[in-house]
Amino acid sequence: MFGLLFGKAPVAEFAPGRGWTTEVVGESQYQDELRVLYRMHGGTEHDIKVIASVVPEDDNRHDPNAVRVEIKKRVVGYLTRQMAAEYRAAVGTASGRCSAKIVGGFALDNGDTAHYGVKLNMSWPPKFKKR
Repeated sequence: MFGLLFGKAPVAEFAPGRGWTTEVVGESQYQDELRVLYRMHGGTEHDIKVIASVVPEDDNRHDPNAVRVEIKKRVVGYLTRQMAAEYRAAVGTASGRCSAKIVGGFALDNGDTAHYGVKLNMSWPPKFKKR
């Protein structure tokens, strides 16, 4: 309601899928951001639930169909090339939000920390919740 009053369009919500099964790739490039987000949300040894934005990236020089994944306006990865093409076929250039998990970050036996990753909970092919 307030968004409409102040000229902001409401953010579309994706219908949930069957758990956190939608893969995100490229997280290795965003480990610093994921570490900060994980800790910001109280992560210690378990996966944490957050809200992710899924945003088509029309000016991506590597893939014209690229779709990035953001958490708190920080890029944390992308949909795979195939999924990005399917996303574009289903919802075009629309952006939306969905439930997500930041996984990893736990201590490994050798003292290192497991890499962080992201899983999305959204229907596939993507569709928006009915209002």
